[in-house]
Amino acid sequence: MATNDIKRIGKHGPQAQQRSNAWEVMRPFVHFGIKAVTAMAHTLIYIVKHIPKPDQLKPPERKSDKVIKI
Repeated sequence: MATNDIKRIGKHGPQAQQRSNAWEVMRPFVHFGIKAVTAMAHTLIYIVKHIPKPDQLKPPERKSDKVIKI
């Protein structure tokens, strides 16, 4: 005998429960992913800020202000 699937307005079927269950399962992974991306971004920003500038690589020119008396 065939079963009757009666759809009623305002009643949630198993699909609505499945969507919320999927979010509850994936939520810790999403939270971890966001934290991991922010940690990598902060690390990259720190590395880029501490790269020496081209001006810093050249030794400063010293003027010979010393007076040598013989």
